[in-house]
Amino acid sequence: MGPEQVQDLCTETLAKGPDVTSAERWADNSRPSGLVITFSSGARLWTGVTTANADSFASTASAAVAPSDAPPPPALFDSAGKITPIRAEQYLAAVLTAARAPEITSAYSYSSTAPRGHRGIGIHLADGTRAFLPFVYTAAHGKKPAARAFTIDAAF
Repeated sequence: MGPEQVQDLCTETLAKGPDVTSAERWADNSRPSGLVITFSSGARLWTGVTTANADSFASTASAAVAPSDAPPPPALFDSAGKITPIRAEQYLAAVLTAARAPEITSAYSYSSTAPRGHRGIGIHLADGTRAFLPFVYTAAHGKKPAARAFTIDAAF
């Protein structure tokens, strides 16, 4: 599955998630595939979308949590009504997994595998493809995203 197909799958799946107002395709000069996700608070999150197709990933995907075993999404908003990047990762990964789409074997937050790295989510797809959705920009309701990519707000 290529980035464009992952965009389509994610826009359809994430738009059905609680606290997600919309999920739409997004691209810029350096990222031909991406998503912009708008939450019920008006906060927005932009992700890139890339894929890697490798036979070695298929065995990893089959060992992951089955969608039918997915817990409900965790709370998206903190006590101040804001979203942190780690909450966004956990929430979006749970929404993708809980959707039980046949194309999605599992989804995970980047912070669960590399706590000090970039923020984002990864998806194991049924055909063995892995999709990577790094967070590129964030913006609180009524705010503009940072001018520089990968400058992620602590809360948005």
